[in-house]
Amino acid sequence: MTDTKTLSQHGNRTQTQQNEETEDARHREHRAKLYAAIRDKERKRIARELHDELGQQLTALQQGLGVLGIRLKRDRPDLEEEIQRLIGITHSAIEAIRDVQFGGPIGRLHHSLENSLKHLVDDFKRLSGIDCRCSLPPTLDLNADQASHLCRIVQESLTNILRHAHASRAAVSLEQRDNDYVLEISDDGRGFTLSDTLPDSTGLSGMRERGKRLGGPVIIFSHPGQGTIVQAIFPVAHRV
Repeated sequence: MTDTKTLSQHGNRTQTQQNEETEDARHREHRAKLYAAIRDKERKRIARELHDELGQQLTALQQGLGVLGIRLKRDRPDLEEEIQRLIGITHSAIEAIRDVQFGGPIGRLHHSLENSLKHLVDDFKRLSGIDCRCSLPPTLDLNADQASHLCRIVQESLTNILRHAHASRAAVSLEQRDNDYVLEISDDGRGFTLSDTLPDSTGLSGMRERGKRLGGPVIIFSHPGQGTIVQAIFPVAHRV
């Protein structure tokens, strides 16, 4: 009888201990989620401040360097290479800020291009409130460098829509047409006159450089009141 009672008490203690351990595990999981949410909220706050303050200043600096390059091209061609180098450094700094804004470097976002693009689009929708569709082919034959350049073009385009377009809808699509891939990022925003855009403003030169590395052009279609389309065309078999 005593042995039975002892076993029963031991069993109760064991069950109580298991319940306590389960409850502790739940509390730890809840705290971990809470801390993660706090960190994410703080990261987004810092990202917004960086984007609003430092990002705009760097963009203005990049545009100023572009103007300077145009003015000095005829009289001081020897300075062109140095000005382009400074523009490149400035653009890299802008991209670093956008990495923070969108949650990390493109190469580390996800394991596949599809997930990386969807992550960019989801973040864009959350930050902007703009409806954005994403259409991708079922299979893609791209290496890591190509995927990175492609994602950067999408990221730059979405950032421009967020900052300048005043759009209500946007779309990202990638499809294969014969021997080429065609990437398009479009919006229904206010558009702009291409001739009024500086060569190095709003990251256009960076997108065009990435297009060259992909093996094709980056073309921009826009007109005031008719939205904007950014189109990158590059061969399927090209390797960077």
